[in-house]
Amino acid sequence: MIKKIDKLGRVVVPKGLRETLNLNPGDPLDVQVDGEKLTFSPYREGCALCGNSNSTVSFRGKAICRVCIAEIRGLDV
Repeated sequence: MIKKIDKLGRVVVPKGLRETLNLNPGDPLDVQVDGEKLTFSPYREGCALCGNSNSTVSFRGKAICRVCIAEIRGLDV
């Protein structure tokens, strides 16, 4: 798919692609440069403890995954 950059430096992501990736207006994107390649991917905040980006919940402003929550619950303190 070929897209043009507009005068303000923007590129429109087609609706079908946004729907496929579950992207909504205002969602953050991770932008990477690899040589001559520019890659955009949805930014998903990872767990502050292990980095896992699946099934996180926010706790005191930090993302924590359910696996780490379960491990923390099992600690003797």
